[in-house]
Amino acid sequence: MMEAAIVGFIGIVFIIFGYLLWKKERISLLHDYHYDKVSKEDKKAFCTISGAGIILIGIGLLITRVIIGLTNSAWSFIAFAIGFFVGLTMLIYAGVRYNH
Repeated sequence: MMEAAIVGFIGIVFIIFGYLLWKKERISLLHDYHYDKVSKEDKKAFCTISGAGIILIGIGLLITRVIIGLTNSAWSFIAFAIGFFVGLTMLIYAGVRYNH
């Protein structure tokens, strides 16, 4: 059960981090090379997509935590993989689209 608690905690941290990036536009939470070429006009769109991607990773971790807590099975990896893949895809898209 300890691993479920750790996964849940990390998921919450990702969701908070994503919220701060998305809604509060705290772009400086990222390392500067991730946003050094993002224009002021594109900052909002970059923060929205990147923050949503990080939140999706966090949600995937929280779903993983629930599945581990209920079943203690390896099926929880599917929730993590889907959340991570979709979130990472959004982060890469935002970087390619706006940080050029």
